[in-house]
Amino acid sequence: MPAFSDLPLAGLTAAARTLYTNARDDSAIAAALADFGYTAEDFDAGLALTDQVDAAVSNQRAEYADQYAATAAAAQAAADLEARYSRHRQTARLAHPRGSDGHTALALAGSIPQDRAALVRDAATFYDTLAARPELATPIRGLDADAVADGQALVTAARDATTAQAAETGEAQRATATRDADAARLRAQAGELTAVAKLALTDAPQLREKLGLLQRS
Repeated sequence: MPAFSDLPLAGLTAAARTLYTNARDDSAIAAALADFGYTAEDFDAGLALTDQVDAAVSNQRAEYADQYAATAAAAQAAADLEARYSRHRQTARLAHPRGSDGHTALALAGSIPQDRAALVRDAATFYDTLAARPELATPIRGLDADAVADGQALVTAARDATTAQAAETGEAQRATATRDADAARLRAQAGELTAVAKLALTDAPQLREKLGLLQRS
């Protein structure tokens, strides 16, 4: 068996469970390891840590699934906002040509930014200005008060989705750090027990194999 330090996560907890369970439950192995200060409590603690790593792995996967979902939701919210804002902005340019007060107030110069934060900022300026100055919306076809309110709602949805994405990303990163820290502890502790078991069971290859410590061919 490869060293615990080299085992992938998929095999780490299975190997550790075999190691600790049989070290605890086989009286001959337990007696040999007792000479090196190991007790049943040590093996139970190792199994508890193994369970903790399994739980951390599952939690990390779940958190990353949430992050992927939040990322997709944020992208969709931004796309929905951009589609609506682009259409309304083009119509607004027809009603408020360059040089007019409306053109300046609604920030109609230039193109829609590609950056998501800048897009949300510009769209918010556009719809909030129309809400505050309804006379600017009046000459724009298809932009009545309800349409302006819908635009503001899309801005809010995009902001909220981006905030949720950032939160889920942070949770996923914390879950990864927890998983890695727990796995590192398990690798170290199981590796130490493995080294001791090889010494304690030097003349008992069958017992070493019962712990998963297969002989190299």
